Amino acid sequence: MRVIAGKYRGRRLKGPDGMDVRPTGDRLKETLFNILGPGIADAVMLDVFGGAGAIGIEALSRGANEAVFIENSDAGCRLIRHNLELCGIKAGYRIIQQDVFSALRLLARQEFKANIIFFDPPYDWKPYRDLLEITFSRGLLAQPSRVVIEHQRRAILPETGKGYSRARLLRQGDHCLSFYQEE
Repeated sequence: MRVIAGKYRGRRLKGPDGMDVRPTGDRLKETLFNILGPGIADAVMLDVFGGAGAIGIEALSRGANEAVFIENSDAGCRLIRHNLELCGIKAGYRIIQQDVFSALRLLARQEFKANIIFFDPPYDWKPYRDLLEITFSRGLLAQPSRVVIEHQRRAILPETGKGYSRARLLRQGDHCLSFYQEE
């Protein structure tokens, strides 16, 4: 696992031990950032289910102003901190160690706004609709904004919901990226 482009290009990141955390592969990560394109520069990125922190770190490397990581586990938070240190990143990030729904509600109360929200939940995750509804109903999105969920091909995600719809589905092997937009 490595940083693909930008200021920290080529830096190796430490991956997780075991299979509880499944980092986004380099190929899929490169595809994601090619789609996000120049919209990443000066953006605020929310990396939810942060795991090893690879997506938020890639965003910072490519010029994002801030990356906020949400990760519930102690081991995941330690891994994110370690990878930030490996890259020499000392500012422009925040780590929130809470379950996803509590963390999103906290950010909404703080009137936090993100340009890009990236979700990479565990493979067995089910409440995608709840995740999208809290994201779109709590005012977490700046303008312009993108909401992306990485998931397995067999996962069932909603096409539409109150205030949002899926704009694009990209398949790459068994992994998919679903892009959502406000309605």
